[in-house]
Amino acid sequence: MDTVALFELLLLLGIGLITPGPNALTCFAHSGMFGPKANIKLILGMVIGFVSIELGVGLLVDALNDSNTAMTVLHWIGMVFLGAMVVVMIRFDPSTIAVEQHIDGMLGMKVGIGMQYVNGKEWAFVIIMMTNFIQPLGGGMTGILTIIMVTVTVCTTAMVLWTFAGQRLNHLFTQGTAGRRVFQICGILLGLLWLAFLIQGPQSIV
Repeated sequence: MDTVALFELLLLLGIGLITPGPNALTCFAHSGMFGPKANIKLILGMVIGFVSIELGVGLLVDALNDSNTAMTVLHWIGMVFLGAMVVVMIRFDPSTIAVEQHIDGMLGMKVGIGMQYVNGKEWAFVIIMMTNFIQPLGGGMTGILTIIMVTVTVCTTAMVLWTFAGQRLNHLFTQGTAGRRVFQICGILLGLLWLAFLIQGPQSIV
């Protein structure tokens, strides 16, 4: 296993997790409204949905790994998703959203699973991770399962931390200018990540 690739994967996950996306904000707000225990089924659903997407994308990437054209297309699909998230983050104004009006009751496992399939940020990161790290982390199912194991461990831990943060700081992102600035900074961080992958370009077959 390439330890440098593992470090790069963890760095990518770190950037992804400190820039709040739909999963993090849902855990944050839901916990603030209903308490940390209310997030158990929600996070479990997120994990199930996330693993299913990673496995599906991983198998697709592995099957197309011998084609430079296919890998290039997948790379740019991920880049488009990530670029869209950069724009959304920078332009987003959290003060325009009243979370209490959109969540009438506790969210459960089905919601957690379904959220993953409409999460543009997640699709971007999964595609980029799978196209860049399957081969360095063992190739084939070994590489796919390694990525899944690492990402599920790190992301679940992050969702738990966002859950406990939400219990104490549930109004942080809706406080006018301060909340908007948080998202702008996160958008800039994602933009730097997008630029790094643009410079790197798609993975080529040697």
